[in-house]
Amino acid sequence: GEGARADEASEGGESESEEGDPVVDNVERAAKLLDQIIQETVEQIFVEEAVEEVIPGDGDNDDGSRRKGASPDVDREAVLRAVVRKHLQELDGSFMAAISAYVQVAESSGDFGLLSLLAAIREEVLAAVSGEMQPDIQVVQLLARLVSIEDRLEVLRVANRGGGQALGINVPAAPIEKVESTAARLIDEMEVQENVPSWQLLYQLLLVRETARQLHPNVDAAGVYGTTVVSSSFSPSEIPQAEAALIKELCVVNEPMARRAFVMDKFEQCRELDEYRDDKGGKVKLKRTARGFTPRSDGPTDGDTEEPGMDVFDVRDIRPGRLIDCIINMRVALQRDKADERIIDRLSAMYFETCDVVLEQADRGNERTMADERARRELGDSA
Repeated sequence: GEGARADEASEGGESESEEGDPVVDNVERAAKLLDQIIQETVEQIFVEEAVEEVIPGDGDNDDGSRRKGASPDVDREAVLRAVVRKHLQELDGSFMAAISAYVQVAESSGDFGLLSLLAAIREEVLAAVSGEMQPDIQVVQLLARLVSIEDRLEVLRVANRGGGQALGINVPAAPIEKVESTAARLIDEMEVQENVPSWQLLYQLLLVRETARQLHPNVDAAGVYGTTVVSSSFSPSEIPQAEAALIKELCVVNEPMARRAFVMDKFEQCRELDEYRDDKGGKVKLKRTARGFTPRSDGPTDGDTEEPGMDVFDVRDIRPGRLIDCIINMRVALQRDKADERIIDRLSAMYFETCDVVLEQADRGNERTMADERARRELGDSA
């Protein structure tokens, strides 16, 4: 069945979990929960369809015969909703990452039935969790699913004014300050992990955070957030070494497009390495990195060879949200110290250039997602 096929995505992690790595444990626990939800859903639908075959509903087949090949009238969405809500309290931040890993395996094997079920599970989980969220979390989730800059601005303004209708959606009341701090907290939780659970979600959340910051009361005349950022992943007095080294390299590049291309290249390298999956099961290969805070030991780690030319910092340690926070904090510190305005202006430019890269990465991901969905629909229709 579909649950058995999905098992491929969680194979191959036993030897790593023996070390007691909490990240591996979380991934494996989420994979087991997803297996359970898939299995319970498929079994419940099978049982209800079997019952419907034997005892049709009152409105079914008035002539007493079922059209040959027709599926029994079972509310599959209701079945899935009941299963998801049964396990709602067990869901954590690793669950959506587990769904993404299973989707990759299902796509590679052409299992469109499982893909459809995974998409339905994802939507049902989001809907169930949204119902229990605080208003600021609901607004962040809504904003993270919007593609248009104009739509994000409209929803943010409506939320900040006390809530109401925007884009045909009922938007809860949430001040911009709360939206910014909530998005920032979610980003910190994703970036402090050794492997980012979902880069696409990270980029979407970054768009939410930076849009909120650019409308925030603390924004300065240049349009940049003008107050020291307090992050849960590093203290205000601390500059993570990977981001500091990257900023240092960017500061000596005079051409804006060259700086932008440099940031784009580093983000793409980091994502590719972070999302590396072994060939056997599609499981995330968890690499140990310093996360930018402690010097790396010489030589390869965990059997991987170090990137050439990465003697200053390891590209795997770069995190987009942390880089933006560091640029803001360096700029605030230099303004406080009455530093050369040219340096402050350079950091302002770097802030907007990095935001542009985040926007482009998010747009690319949205385009890929829409293309994949179109392809799945077309293949499903032709099947």
